[in-house]
Amino acid sequence: MGTRLNILIVVEAVPPYCGGGEQVAWMHAKTLSKTDNVSVLTFGNEDKVVIQDGIKIYFLKTHKRQLAYYLTKGQKNIAAYMSEIDPDIIHCHMPNVLSLCIRKGHKYMVSTIHDGVPETKARELQNLTWRQYIKFKLTRIINIWKSDYITSVSSHNCALMQSLYKYKKDRIKFIPNAIYDKYFLPLRANTGNGYVLNFGRQIDLKMGSLIDAARLLPEVKFKFIGTGPMVKDYGLQNIEFLGFMSDFTEIIDGASICVFPSLSENFPLSGLEAMARGKPVISTINGFSEYIVHRENGYLIKDNRPSTIVEAINELMNDNDLFQRLSVNARMTAEKYTQSEIISQYKNLYSTF
Repeated sequence: MGTRLNILIVVEAVPPYCGGGEQVAWMHAKTLSKTDNVSVLTFGNEDKVVIQDGIKIYFLKTHKRQLAYYLTKGQKNIAAYMSEIDPDIIHCHMPNVLSLCIRKGHKYMVSTIHDGVPETKARELQNLTWRQYIKFKLTRIINIWKSDYITSVSSHNCALMQSLYKYKKDRIKFIPNAIYDKYFLPLRANTGNGYVLNFGRQIDLKMGSLIDAARLLPEVKFKFIGTGPMVKDYGLQNIEFLGFMSDFTEIIDGASICVFPSLSENFPLSGLEAMARGKPVISTINGFSEYIVHRENGYLIKDNRPSTIVEAINELMNDNDLFQRLSVNARMTAEKYTQSEIISQYKNLYSTF
């Protein structure tokens, strides 16, 4: 294998309208393209090939019955793209229809698991029907069987995957997510006189309890970035929904603290992005404890009850020494997860082939 690899990133969507896992996949593609030949295979409105940020993106037209179509009639389109790309390594982000339908042949495959909801609780927390859950499990099982290595973005999910798929235990590795370099621009002073900020998917599982906390703190301004069913008028003067934003570093800079009372996360980038901007983060233990140590570089709450959130916000707002310590240590923690640092871990994995 040559020093400059042909790497194919397989993912269901690309920015701007996509989830966190897809955002990470695009970050990987852009960073790897500095040293390797990188292509992306994804779904779109039509079969086409475009170049974006110097990366060739191969779009496959979305069909209602994607799995059945791309295993049969649509397989020739995938085969044509694969022949043109001729990848040394196929890197799939999240087990999906595309990763199932690709005929790997003698190529090497890496799959990255981004799950925010543990596989063992997927049906319960995502309200899946039994049919949906069986499809989810089969997709996961086949993808893991096909992969030469599986990476998980959190240590706790990596351990879970190793326990569930013991025959691949030695091939399941922990490699965390990286933060975009733009979050490491020089910091602005954080005085603690701004608003409370939450950003990400606006769903009850992730931020619903923060709405109730805002009701208990009418004198504190709350801002929310993102889209989802929780974006609505609650009749509260201290809540502002800003909707979808592709770049909101200035909004983060204007906040005093960021709060993420999510009930389920894997390795949430939202917390690290806020920390990279020097913001104290209040969060649940779920996922955030991968990089937050309570009262050292952030503030972990034992549950997401509104009263618990209010107590944490009040303590940070009224304890300047704690506030400043968390601000400084937050940035130092985030600097461990730069793009170059994390991509080097993937490059080391590729070198084992």
